[in-house]
Amino acid sequence: MIRVHLVLLSAVCAAVYQERLVLKLATGGRGMVLIMDLLMPLFAFFAVALPFRGELVRMARNTRFWAFFPFLLLAFLLPLLGVAFMHFPARSAYTSYTALLPMAYLAFGYIGAGMDARVATWARRYLLLAVVSQMGLALIQSLGELGSLPSFLGWIREWDLAFKDTYQPDNLIMGRSTGFYLNPNSLGIWALLAFWTCFHALEGRARTVGTVAAALTVLLCQSRGSLAALLASGFLYAVIWMKDHATRRERLKATLLAVMLAAPLAVAFLPGVGDAFLGRAQDLPYVGPAVARYTSGARILSQGAKADENFQERTEYWRIAFDYLANHPFGSLGSPEMVIKRPSDNQYVAILEQGSFYYEAALLAVFLAAITQLRSRSRASRALATAALAYAINGISAVPFQYSASHPFWILVGVYLAEREAREPAEEDLP
Repeated sequence: MIRVHLVLLSAVCAAVYQERLVLKLATGGRGMVLIMDLLMPLFAFFAVALPFRGELVRMARNTRFWAFFPFLLLAFLLPLLGVAFMHFPARSAYTSYTALLPMAYLAFGYIGAGMDARVATWARRYLLLAVVSQMGLALIQSLGELGSLPSFLGWIREWDLAFKDTYQPDNLIMGRSTGFYLNPNSLGIWALLAFWTCFHALEGRARTVGTVAAALTVLLCQSRGSLAALLASGFLYAVIWMKDHATRRERLKATLLAVMLAAPLAVAFLPGVGDAFLGRAQDLPYVGPAVARYTSGARILSQGAKADENFQERTEYWRIAFDYLANHPFGSLGSPEMVIKRPSDNQYVAILEQGSFYYEAALLAVFLAAITQLRSRSRASRALATAALAYAINGISAVPFQYSASHPFWILVGVYLAEREAREPAEEDLP
């Protein structure tokens, strides 16, 4: 059991605290490498791959595994091909090494799902610890921005600011919570995964605490894409659940509740009206910028890209990416950002530019294989499906699989594969 706790604790550290565990590069002292990125593949090899190699061979023979493997394989190979054929710098090959991390998480999930019930119980406790601790630091950061942080917590804010100033001085983001990450968008991507995992994996009070903490984390990071993905995936899942399980009375109550919740949000879509209602809030420190971000993001749906300057810049990137792909039909192979010199900000465009149609097809296969489990009787399958749905929506305005915060998604893939494998023989024996 000691080894189990070591693996679970390592998974929490790798998922939550990894961007606080860094090693500065000697070259100029400017770059940095995440220690967990270096160690996790090695840890997975010695703690999982060697002791459980027979089980992993069985996983590789599972036909469902092959819906996910092409994407992981291409994520590993393309940076190497970029160095070999597209003259990318040799250092970019390190991206291939970090592409091993999703495979490590997948192995953890697959092996862990086959252990006894005590392992599942402790895994849920570690999950709740990770979600609450992430939300706790995000809340402290927000209270610090508001000037309302209790004095006895001031040392945490000072440590947080000193760390960011040391390791990310050129991109120091203030006014938005980052949690234990260094970028608020990373926190949003983590919170999406945390919300749906807590919703399906936990029960009772733990489920309430986990989902509320994750939802609050989404709000604190002020990621419009993550909030939209949470609301949209929640709406779609609720519609499917009501169709399959709810009575007519329950559907009516749910519809009334949805209208009551949506009515205030709809105000943000109306030109001029939203500003009139929210004008006072926009004058408040910290709260004002957050309100402005969310309302401008909401108006994109009614006014188009012109409603938000940031979104306009993203659509310009899409145009440049398609122009590049027209002249390089096999894609850039290496990082698209190193070619176009702009952040990608769209999962589908970035994948298409890097690996053309075959990489895009591999990504869509991952989403399709996961989202089709929305009606599954298995909690693990539904957790994977809703997380994948949220990432698929978030991918319109971000590149979730490019962030280390998304790596634990592959734990859900591993658990799903193990549970399906264990359930199928029993289903075949049913009369």
